[in-house]
Amino acid sequence: MSETMDPLGLAERSSPTVGSAHLTNPDPVVAGEFGTWQLVFTVGPDGIDTGGIVRIGTDSDTDWGLPQLHDPTAAEYLTVAPPPDAELATQVPDLVTVLVVNTGRSLNEGEQFTVTYGDQSRGGPGSRSQTFIEPRRYFWIEVDTDGSGDFVPIKTLPELPIIGGDAIRLVAIAPSNAVAGEDFRINIKAEDRWGNPANQYRGTVAISGAGIGLDTDEVTFDESSNGVIWIDGCRITEPGEHRLTVRDDDNGHTSESNPIVATEDAPDYRLYWGDPHGGQVVDAYKIADFFKYARDVAGIHFAGFQRNDPAITNDAYDVQQQAERDHYTPGRFVPLPGYEWSATTPLGGHHNVYFRRFNQQLRRSAHAAHLDQSDVDTDLPHVREMHAEFRYHDIVVTPHVGGIAADLEYHEPQIEPALEITSTHGQFEWFLKESLERKYKMGFVGGSDCYTGRPGDDQPGFQLRRYQKAGLTGIYAEELTLDGILNAMKARRVYATSGVRIVAVVSADGHMMGSEYSTPDHPEISVKILADGPLERVELFRGLDLIHSEELSPGTIADRIRVTWEGASRETSYSGVVWEGGVNVTDGTITNVEKVRFDSPRSHLTASTDAAVAWKSWTCGYRSGLLLDIDGSPDTAIELALTSEVIASSQYSDHGRDGARRITFATADRLHLPTTLGSLADGPKIVDLGQLDRKATIEQAPQPGPTRTEFTITDKNPTPGINPYWVRVTQTNQEKAWTSPVFVDHIAPI
Repeated sequence: MSETMDPLGLAERSSPTVGSAHLTNPDPVVAGEFGTWQLVFTVGPDGIDTGGIVRIGTDSDTDWGLPQLHDPTAAEYLTVAPPPDAELATQVPDLVTVLVVNTGRSLNEGEQFTVTYGDQSRGGPGSRSQTFIEPRRYFWIEVDTDGSGDFVPIKTLPELPIIGGDAIRLVAIAPSNAVAGEDFRINIKAEDRWGNPANQYRGTVAISGAGIGLDTDEVTFDESSNGVIWIDGCRITEPGEHRLTVRDDDNGHTSESNPIVATEDAPDYRLYWGDPHGGQVVDAYKIADFFKYARDVAGIHFAGFQRNDPAITNDAYDVQQQAERDHYTPGRFVPLPGYEWSATTPLGGHHNVYFRRFNQQLRRSAHAAHLDQSDVDTDLPHVREMHAEFRYHDIVVTPHVGGIAADLEYHEPQIEPALEITSTHGQFEWFLKESLERKYKMGFVGGSDCYTGRPGDDQPGFQLRRYQKAGLTGIYAEELTLDGILNAMKARRVYATSGVRIVAVVSADGHMMGSEYSTPDHPEISVKILADGPLERVELFRGLDLIHSEELSPGTIADRIRVTWEGASRETSYSGVVWEGGVNVTDGTITNVEKVRFDSPRSHLTASTDAAVAWKSWTCGYRSGLLLDIDGSPDTAIELALTSEVIASSQYSDHGRDGARRITFATADRLHLPTTLGSLADGPKIVDLGQLDRKATIEQAPQPGPTRTEFTITDKNPTPGINPYWVRVTQTNQEKAWTSPVFVDHIAPI
C-alpha cells in the first residue's frame, strides 16, 4: 500500500483532473464470499501519457483474494479491458495493490478502462472477498499521469460495505464478576464462520441461567440487530458461580456464557476484559468504528488503538485522540490513549505505550518519508532513549512480538510491568520464558495486534502474517476508569488468555498475582480456575520449573485418538509453521473427524475417508490437531506422516538490506510415526522435533474434565531470592491462560 494513501491528506492532494472511478455494483458484499467486481476508471482532463500509471489499493491489510493474471479458469483472475487501440500492462506488486501501466498511446479525457476482479467469463469461480466486516472498504486510486512518480489521488473513492455471512454459532458474554442486587448487561452475538457478527441473522433466542434474574427470557434478532443484542436488567439472585445458556432451537444454535462469579458484597477488585493492543487501521476516520466494535460487538471493557508510530501523521493522531476522548465512558468502556513505538529489533523493537492522561505528545521512534518532518527532533530512535524519556512519566509500556519483535535485553522496570505473549501473530511462550530467564518482574498480557478493526475478538483470516485468533487480557482493577486500568497494569494484576474468558485467581500467602513480598516461610500457593470449557490440566510453575500439575481429565477414550502438532519456527516475528500431514488406518475405520484449533482458514482438511485423513495447517506456537474416532481392535495400525515448512520474513529492496518484507518458506521437519490402538493404551507417542517446542503427538483422546478446579500447594523447596509463581491453564480444546507471577522473595533461614 502506498504511504501517500493518507485519508486526512487526501482532500488537499486529490484532483478531479486526473480521473474518476466507480464500481458497477456497489451493493453490500458478504465477507469471504466469491463474486465478481468491476471497477471502471475514466480518464480526466490531464490525460494519461505513455508510461503513466493508475495505482489501485486499499487502506487495510486486507485478506481479499490475491489477484492472479495467468489462469482464466482459476480463482482471483483479474483482467483489464483497455480503450480501443490502447495497450495497458497490469502488475500486482503486493497484497493490496494493482498497477495499471500505460504501455501504448496516450489516453485522452473521457476514455475508460475496466478492471475486473474475479473475472468469471472463462470459467473461473470469481474472487473471494475479505473475511472481515468493514463499513467502508475503499478502493484507493492514485494517478501518475506522466510516469514521473508523482501520484495524485482521485477526488471520490469507490467503496463497498462488507457485511457478515450466515450465523454458525451464538456467543454469550457476561461479566466475570457480579454482585447480588446489582443490574448488569449481557451480550448475545450471532457469528459467521469468520467470527464477524452475522448481520443477516434472524431468530429468537431463549436465555436461561440458574441463580440469575432476567427481565426477559428471550430476544429476537431482526434487521436492526446487525447480529448483536445487548440485554440490560440482569441480576444475581443468589451468590455463587453461574453461567447463562442461550438457545435458538429453530436454527440449531446453543451456547453457554463465560463463568460469572457472584458475591454478596462488591470485591476489592473486579475482573475486566480488554484488548490493550487492538492493532491499527490506516484510515484515522475509522478509529471511531474501532472503539465502537470493541465496546458494542466484542463486549470488552478497554482497548488500545496502537498505530505504528512512523506512519502516524500529526492530523491522524489528533483524530485518534478525539476518538479516545469521545468513547471514554467510566464504568463502561475505557480507550487506552497511546501508540506503538515501532523501532526495528536492533534498536529495541516494538513496544506499546499507554498514557494515563489524554492529549499526550507523540514521541515517535522515526518519521516515515511521507510525514511532516518539522517535529523530527522529538523522535526517540533507540529504546534506551524511549526508556530515558518516559522513565519518570506516568505511563505504561509493554514490549511484544508483532511485526517486529522487541529485544528484551533492554528493560525499564519503572514503566514496563508486563509483556504481550499472544496475539493474532501467534503464541509466544518463548517470550514469556525469556523474561523469566532474565529475572524480570513482568506480568503477561494478550491482545490482537490486528488490522481488521475488530479489537477483542479478531480472527486471522487468510492473511499470510496472522496465524491464530486474538488473545485477551484479564485485569483485576478497583474501578473501570483509565486510572483504574493502568494502576492494575502497573501492579501486574493482569493475565493473558488465548481469547477465552477463563477466570483465574492465583495468590501466594494471600498476595494476589503481580504482588511482590518477602517471607522466611514456605509459600502457600492458592489457585482457583473457572474455565470457558472442560479443563485438561492446570500447571503451577516456579520460574521455569514446573512444580505441580493438576491433570483434570478423568481418563482417556480408547476408540478416539488425538493427533497434535505444535511449536514455532524461530524466536522473532512471523515465526509460524506450515504443517502438511496425514493419518492412515489399517484394519480399522475412521468414523468421525473433529478439528482442534484450526484457527486460520488456511488450515483445512485436504482429504478424509474411512481409512485416511490429510490436512494442511498453519500455526505459530500453539497446539493444533485432530480427534479421530476409530472403529477397530488393539491391532489396528495407525501411521502419522508429517512434513513442515517454517515461515521466514525476507527483505527484497536495497539488495535485501531494507525495504518491503515478503513471507518466505524453508523446508523443515519430516516425520513418520507408526503405532497401534493397543499401544496407545500404554501412553502417548511423542516426537520432539528439537526447536521452540516443535513436536508431534499421537495419544488416546482425553475425556472432558471439569470446568472448574481449586487447589492449594505449599512449596517446600523455594530458592533463596525471588520465586515467580505463575499458572498455565489448558482446556481440552487447547484454549489457554497464563497468569502473571506472584514474586515471592524467600528469605532463607540463617
